[in-house]
Amino acid sequence: MAKILIVENEMLVAWHIQEALEKLGHNIIASVTSGMEAIQVPAAIKPDLVLMDIQLEDNFDGIAAAKEIHDRYDIPIIYLTAHADEETLQRALKTNPFGYLIKPFQEKQLHITITIALHRYQLEKYLEDTKQQLVNTITSVRDATIATDYKGYITFINSAAAALTGWHKKKAIGKNINQVLTIINRKTQQEIENPVVKGMQRGINIKFPNSCLLVARNGKKIPIRETAAFIRNGDGEIVGSILVFQDITKHQQIYATRQQQEFDLLKTSATKVGSIASQLESSQAVAVVKPEMLSIAFVDNLTKVANRRYFDNYFKREWNKLAQGEAPLSLVLCDLDFFKAFNQIYGYQAGNDCLKKVASAIRQVVESPENLLARYGGKEFVVVLPNIRVTGGMWLAQKIRARLKQLKLTHVGSTVNNYVTLSLGVASMVPHLDSSPTILMAAAKEALAQAKAEGGDRVIIRELN
Repeated sequence: MAKILIVENEMLVAWHIQEALEKLGHNIIASVTSGMEAIQVPAAIKPDLVLMDIQLEDNFDGIAAAKEIHDRYDIPIIYLTAHADEETLQRALKTNPFGYLIKPFQEKQLHITITIALHRYQLEKYLEDTKQQLVNTITSVRDATIATDYKGYITFINSAAAALTGWHKKKAIGKNINQVLTIINRKTQQEIENPVVKGMQRGINIKFPNSCLLVARNGKKIPIRETAAFIRNGDGEIVGSILVFQDITKHQQIYATRQQQEFDLLKTSATKVGSIASQLESSQAVAVVKPEMLSIAFVDNLTKVANRRYFDNYFKREWNKLAQGEAPLSLVLCDLDFFKAFNQIYGYQAGNDCLKKVASAIRQVVESPENLLARYGGKEFVVVLPNIRVTGGMWLAQKIRARLKQLKLTHVGSTVNNYVTLSLGVASMVPHLDSSPTILMAAAKEALAQAKAEGGDRVIIRELN
């Protein structure tokens, strides 16, 4: 049971309390009559609970002694008093007591009050320890992290965020997020309203501009990548937000280096091609280079859309380009349903004709010159959609699916429809220079596999980060 310190001015009352508590199984570590003694006892033996009379022998009244014990040792305190006046109650409440008993009281009242106080203290201690563990975890995170309340005032900032913004942690606490995290448009250099407060008050997702700079307290402009999320209470109400952001200066330097390397490689290749062309011209081996010879390496011979080799290069190039501007990239992976059965029923020539018609139908939907349609495998096509988020990718996938159904290519071997259909997997994310495009492709493949597993002729989406 609990170790209890009794601080009671009246010896007879103290004796009755001790007798009652020992009967309940509690251990009385000491019974004292003055505030000074009460403060000294926990230094030698720390009790689990203090029963504190408000009227004591010395200049220390019980409320002053309780405050000192709480501040020094964080021990829960229950007040015992014969005074029930409002002024005494208000003074006592300021010390955050765990109970308040008016003399005389029954043993049952004492037992219930102590039980509730100990339970409340254990619960608060657990919550405080959990909170501290969370704070320690966030503090140790390498990414800059800031937490705010519902109105956008900062409640927490870790060392990484303090270093990046130039604000001392203690000075940043209580400041509005707009004061500490000032962001501007990279191109226009105009200040951007921080979307955190607006997002919380309207209950909409917090989205930061794709291209922005953090203006530190010393005026330094730092390219950053930001993400944010709501903090909700047990009822699901938004009570704050948490922001995580990174300095992407190194990422941009890596990208610039890669661009220079690609430029140098192209320059070297151009020199070699020029040298070979000169040799061919001088030997009169070739008079004209035919356009079809240039397209062999990049175009699928059957469907006349881009081939796998060109897709791989284009996909990687767009990934790096969009990572620089932190713009979204989506993939739509298309697979013909029950195509093996189609070939077995109608023959391989009909299968090839079907692939041509499907490629043509998809091409009609994929209109923008930025978008790329490529043949990814035997019966698979892939569409690359730069600057398109998952909703746009899903819309285009549904449009492809609908366009194919308009062709009404008969397929008696299909178990999902009387005509040729497609299963489509859509995946979308904002590329990062320190990650690989294979992540996005893997997500698209996973979505496609689910679409096939669910019977085909459907669109499944995956949105990353």
